[in-house]
Amino acid sequence: KKRAALKAMATLKRERAAKKRAALKAMATLKRERAAKKRAALKEKADAKRAVVEKKRAEKKAIRASGAVRPYSLFVQQTTSGKKGRFDMKVLAAEWKALSEGQKQKYRDQAKKNLSKRRATRQSLKRAPGKYALFCKKHFPAEFAAAKKNTTNHKDAFKAATRAVAKKYKSQ
Repeated sequence: KKRAALKAMATLKRERAAKKRAALKAMATLKRERAAKKRAALKEKADAKRAVVEKKRAEKKAIRASGAVRPYSLFVQQTTSGKKGRFDMKVLAAEWKALSEGQKQKYRDQAKKNLSKRRATRQSLKRAPGKYALFCKKHFPAEFAAAKKNTTNHKDAFKAATRAVAKKYKSQ
């Protein structure tokens, strides 16, 4: 009887130990999975941040690609392009001043074209306005005029109009 009881106890202990090992193994697996999820989330967040930075860099590069937007800057750029070393800006300024109006005009025309290109690029990079912005653009002037009639203080009228527009927007 004692042997059978001891054998049963030993078997029970082994089963408990096996269950404990299995539970510990499951916990370790769960910890690894959580850590992997956390790493993936951090990597995704970093990638999103990097994408935003890259997008901004690309936008700035597109804007810069339009060229110089000031006639003098364009003159300096074209005069110094392809040459290495330092340039004496006093000499370049003297050369610019020595140019005739006709010679300067070609730089002015080119700078004007570059400026229009830059403006078009900037306009194309803008986001479309949201629903609330469009709603405010439509309703704010009337609300501000009505609020201005009630008070002489511009700041208070602005606050009142803003509150009224927000209330209208929320109620729709």
